[in-house]
Formats: sequence, C-alpha cells, structure tokens
Amino acid sequence: MRIALCFVLVLWAMAPVGAPAAAGSEKKPFELVRELQIFQDQAVLKTKNARAEQTERIAKVAAQLTKFDASVWADPRNARAAVIYVLSGGDPRVLRKLTGSGVALGIDDRLVKGALAYGERRDAEAIELLDGIDIDSLDRSVGGHVALVRALLVAKNDPRKAFALLDRARIVAPGTIIEEAALRRQAILAARMGEFDAFEALSSQYFRRFSNSIFVRSFERQFAREVAAGGYTADPKRIAELERLLRGLPDVERGETCLAVAEEGIAVANVEVVRLAGRVAAIDAKSRRLDAMRLMLFEAAALIVTSDYEQGRTSLRLIDKSKLGAREEALLYAALAVADAISRPPLLPQGTNEASPNETVAGESADSAISSVVSDAERAIARVDGLLSEAAR
Repeated sequence: MRIALCFVLVLWAMAPVGAPAAAGSEKKPFELVRELQIFQDQAVLKTKNARAEQTERIAKVAAQLTKFDASVWADPRNARAAVIYVLSGGDPRVLRKLTGSGVALGIDDRLVKGALAYGERRDAEAIELLDGIDIDSLDRSVGGHVALVRALLVAKNDPRKAFALLDRARIVAPGTIIEEAALRRQAILAARMGEFDAFEALSSQYFRRFSNSIFVRSFERQFAREVAAGGYTADPKRIAELERLLRGLPDVERGETCLAVAEEGIAVANVEVVRLAGRVAAIDAKSRRLDAMRLMLFEAAALIVTSDYEQGRTSLRLIDKSKLGAREEALLYAALAVADAISRPPLLPQGTNEASPNETVAGESADSAISSVVSDAERAIARVDGLLSEAAR
C-alpha cells in the first residue's frame, strides 16, 4: 500500500505544470520595473561598472512591458510602474501604447500624459502637465521621479525653483538613484547660481555618499569645470575651501578628482587651480604611472607661464611621452612650443639698436613684449582642448 502511494506521489511530482500555474508565475509590470529600480539603486551605491548593463536592462524591460494585455494597466501599481520606467529614461512607446489602449488607468491622467510628453521631448507640454501635480499626493515610488524631472525641465529658466525641486526629490527618495541624480545636479546648479557654500557642501556630500556611482566620473568632470572655469576661484578664500574638500576625499577619489581639476584648469589657463590640484593629488607614481605622468604634465604646463617658468620647462622635458595618451601627448608638444617661444628674446624692429639697461623706454618695450608672449602662451594653452577636439572629429 505504501509502495503504491509513493508511486502515485512520484508520478504526480513528475507531471507537467498546468497553464494556470505558469500564468500565475509571470512577473507583473510593477515587479519588472521594481527589479530595474533595485539594480539602478545598487549601481549608484555599490559599483562603477554597471552602465552598459543598465542600458541593456532598460531595453529588455521595454520589450517585456509592451507584451502585456491592456487590462493589466488598470492596476495602479502597474500604471505607476510604466510612468516610473519612462521618467527613468525608458522607451516612451510603452506609455504611448497605454494611452492608446482605451483602458481606464488607475492613476492621475496628467501624470501619464506628462511622463509621455517628457519621454518624447515635448518639454513645454511636460512642464505644464507635471507642474500641476502635488508631489506630496503621489505614491513615494513615483514622487521622487516627478520632482527630479520637473527640476530638469525648469533648471535653465528658473534655477532656484529647480534647486528646491531637487531638494524635494532627495527627501522623497533617499538612498536611491533619484537622490544620487538630484544631489549631483544640485551641487552643479549651486555653483552656477554663485551659491558656493552650498556647492562645496553638496559636492562633499556627493563624494561621501556616492563615490561608487556609475556617474561619479561624470560628476568629477562637472565639478572640475565649475571650479576651474566658473566664478568659483574669483574669491580667494575659495582656494582654501577647495583644498580642504579635496584633502577630505579617499586617496583614489582624490587623485581622480585632482586630475580632472588640473586638466580643466589647463584648458582655461587657471594656473592656481592646476598647482593646487598637483599639490593635493598625492598620486602614487609606482602604482599609477600614467596618472602621475599626466599630473606632472598639467603642472609643468601651468608653471611655464609663472615665475617658476624654468622649473616648468625642465619638467616638461623630463616627461616620458610614451606614458601619455594621444590627448596628453598633443598637450605636451603644445606646451613645449610655448615654453620655447617664451625662452626666445623678443625681436626688435629693424634699424633699432639694442637697448641698454639704463634706457627706460626700451626696457619697458622689452617687458611689454615678454608680457605679450606670456599672454599668447596662456591663450595657446587655453586653446589646446578645443584644437584637440576639432582634430578628433
């Protein structure tokens, strides 16, 4: 009897699973989008190498969402998920299919249409639709996305409103890709508004919270550009604050950020910023030979237009160009050409006798000529980045 019962149980266990069970096991739209959100949140908290995978996942979710029967979108969780997906950079055709299905969606119609307009780059319409939505009335899963997108849409024309919306996004969605994106943009927006105390505080917070984000290298470059080319260093006290901020970063992060600051400083001939970056970077020349050589190049190129010209020229000649990339090698040749131009005495007009040390007017002319060469050198260095960009096209 027991043997017969066991045989029956074995046969039952081996039987194929019926269609209803298979249908029940299929993930719903909100579950698919939630999985994507979890991956994105981890990508800004734990790893710098997930950018390509994120793009693949977004595309995969789009393919999955378009296969669902229209009736599933009557569930508010699924409709919200579609909105979140598009506001996160997903394919807007997902929402376009929803709006054309004729199904009564379980969420605010303005939210769906506003997200669709944003995804299809109809910004003016998106602003009008989303601006009338109370973020506090939304489910927290979508509220942060709406606040962030609204901030992006109005940042150019109303930066202070955008700043407040970014604040709201961070509060609504802490520890997520929304907070990371909002904080990253808020720091740069603060610099552009001239709110440098906020710029420093927000940047420091970003480096501390999101140093492993897939977007950290992008932020380093934006941060460096604002420091070097914006109005930040016009205030002398900012240099000391910048040094304090950079020294507070972990070793690797400090080195990467200082390299970005030095490179951006060279592009706009901001000698003070370049020298600061070189002083603070503390890059290990043994373990990071290329980065150490790049930093040496940036520092030397900056020095040739200062009173430490000879030191800069000597350093340029010590640089091993085989350790440089094509971009840095081009900068090395440009800097050497500038150094050689500065080292040559200015040419006097034909028929003019060489001025004696006691001839004030001639002395002033020589000083003026040297000053002119230095100015030319600064402009040449500032043009290097643009010239290299043109050559790469």
